[in-house]
Amino acid sequence: MNRRCGVLLVVLACGCSIVDPSDRDELRNRIAAMPPDRIEYLTKLSMDSAATKWLQTRDKNDQVGKLQCRYQAGGQWTDWADQEPPCTVADILDILLGTPENITYVMAKGLWESVETQARKTDLMNSLPIPGGATVECRFVWDFRYDPEKLPAELTDPDAVDFDDIMEALIQLPAPPPGWALPELVPLLCPLGAGPGWGCPPDPTDPTGGEPTDPTGGQPGDRP
Repeated sequence: MNRRCGVLLVVLACGCSIVDPSDRDELRNRIAAMPPDRIEYLTKLSMDSAATKWLQTRDKNDQVGKLQCRYQAGGQWTDWADQEPPCTVADILDILLGTPENITYVMAKGLWESVETQARKTDLMNSLPIPGGATVECRFVWDFRYDPEKLPAELTDPDAVDFDDIMEALIQLPAPPPGWALPELVPLLCPLGAGPGWGCPPDPTDPTGGEPTDPTGGQPGDRP
């Protein structure tokens, strides 16, 4: 019995660099001591990563929502009419992965809505043979499955994101995101399991080996 306990202690001692709670505490404390703007940056990064991971589990053709538009001419508003194309999971993923800055799920929807609203308004104005033109307005309607109120809170509510969520998001990224400006966190991420893309030493248990890279930031497609 004593021998088995001794072996267990050796295993735990060898693995302490990965699971030692003090490593997590140090990183957590370092994040907590950052200025509010840095914490906001990391919170958005966590929400961006969480939204990307969640959407990657969904059907890419699912409709996240749609635009409805109407116009006013002669003092009368038309009924709201659905517009094409709808907003899909693939559209939101493209925005999350293709935008250099950290953005949230709701922000990604807002970017899609802004571009498509302008396009639909232009199309409608050009297609209405009304002297003097008409007033056109559009609105976004969520599919009930993708309504922010129905999604996991860490995708949509910054108050639901804690320091542990931020740490896990950083560790799971294959490399620093574009524009990464917090190099002081990298030495604290490496013992927690961050990969060589962060400039961490390669894992000695990795049969493929590998060399650490310079953590100067990656491309938008590097996000999970």
